[in-house]
Amino acid sequence: MEDVLMLIVVIPLLAGLLVLAMPARSHGIIRAVAFIGALIPACFSLSAYLAFDKRITDLQYPFTTTWMNIDNAFNMLTLHINLSFGVDGISMPLVMLVGVVSTLTMIRSFKVTERVKSHYFWMLFLTMGLYGVFAASDIFTFFFFLESTLVASYLLINTWGGELRHYAATKFLIYRGLASVVLLAGLIGLAYVYAVKAQAASSTIMIPNAPDFLTLSISQLLTEARLIQIPAATQNVLFLVFLLAVLIEEAFVPFHTWLPDTHEQSDTGTNMMIGGALMKIGLYVMLRFAVSMLPLGLAHYAMWLAVLGLISILYGAIVAVASKDWRRLIAFSSISHMGLVLLAIGSMQEIGIQGAVFMLVSSGLLTSLLFFTVGAQADRTGTFAIENLGGLSKSLPVISGVMLVAALGFVGLPGLSGFISEFSLFVGGFAAFPTLSALATLSMIFAAFYLLWAMQRTTFGPVNTSLPEMADAEAIEYVPMVVLVILVVLIGVFPGVLGDVVHGTAQAIAARIGG
Repeated sequence: MEDVLMLIVVIPLLAGLLVLAMPARSHGIIRAVAFIGALIPACFSLSAYLAFDKRITDLQYPFTTTWMNIDNAFNMLTLHINLSFGVDGISMPLVMLVGVVSTLTMIRSFKVTERVKSHYFWMLFLTMGLYGVFAASDIFTFFFFLESTLVASYLLINTWGGELRHYAATKFLIYRGLASVVLLAGLIGLAYVYAVKAQAASSTIMIPNAPDFLTLSISQLLTEARLIQIPAATQNVLFLVFLLAVLIEEAFVPFHTWLPDTHEQSDTGTNMMIGGALMKIGLYVMLRFAVSMLPLGLAHYAMWLAVLGLISILYGAIVAVASKDWRRLIAFSSISHMGLVLLAIGSMQEIGIQGAVFMLVSSGLLTSLLFFTVGAQADRTGTFAIENLGGLSKSLPVISGVMLVAALGFVGLPGLSGFISEFSLFVGGFAAFPTLSALATLSMIFAAFYLLWAMQRTTFGPVNTSLPEMADAEAIEYVPMVVLVILVVLIGVFPGVLGDVVHGTAQAIAARIGG
């Protein structure tokens, strides 16, 4: 199992290169290769998830190979640039999420008929990047794959999107590119500050792996974060840099405007990848670097996190009510739900940290499911506009029923993954910010209103007689819907399947931040 993460990352790239080598008109073979290229790493992810040792809080399945060395990088010492992987209780579920979403997206992409070869190559390239981001145990490795996702997503939006795809893709590139620049400054600052502090402290305490004081190893930095106290003022500055990067990357208010445009102009498969996995990177960065390595900075900005989270919660929910397009509604709903995660992280409670991971996974599954079903009905009706739909449950009972399950999951119906996620986040939030959390509960009322109202107008209201005759779900469409519904119900009914993996790492982080 030592090389499993490396295989998970490399296989989609190899499959993509194989796709490129095929004749452009061999659509059937290209689709089969792409599907297998996504399915195999997903199976490896599942095997790693099942074999994950829940008693260990450090990174597991370590794999490291040297990429390059930079001599005299820091006080005459050599800086090692590595291709390095490893997962813990936070990243393992997200690697598994990428496996599920990417495999099901390949099935959805069977409907793509233009530039099929290029589409699947960039889909596989994006899959590789997402695996690399969540499996990376080295800052350089992490940033390399983060930029890979930026390139692949931009090209997918810009090539297979809607009429305003060029505008949306450019906006996406500018915002997330800016987030990457800010994040890079934070990562370099983090490595440098810990290098200086570790060298100074090495005479009095044992620093593992010394004298490689300037390290990009996430595992090494986590160890140093446990042993060394960085001055509060320094932590505050670095935390602020990470917070700015996360606010842009995760589309929090007031940096949110790129996300609705991106979702509105992207094709359904790209939306599943962006909403299901890519949009989890920002808060993963917050948990992996800012929260885990800058506890004093977190304590200093805890109230700000809660306030910013509340603003995104209420703003996203209120704008979702007024949304006339299903894709924009899902985008604003996502902004609202991610605000809950920010509020819970600010609480500095163990259950809040655990709830954050639950919400990232649950939101990824539900967003993918909702985009898939909304895309399926749009394939048949030719529109995502809510006001142009009506009575779809008569002709599309299966698709409409699964849409309702996804909507109820977003609302937080008990028995579905959204319920346990929101419950954990609110328990953590109320422990530290009772007033703000009480206000945040309004989002549940808003979510019930805008999602169920949209469902009423789309599926269960009067039939729109101008719509063409439609056939319900095709056999191949059952696979993504059934798999996602099973996972949503499985986490909702048996939260231990996810909580047992997350608990140890969440507990270790909470101990570090005093939660």
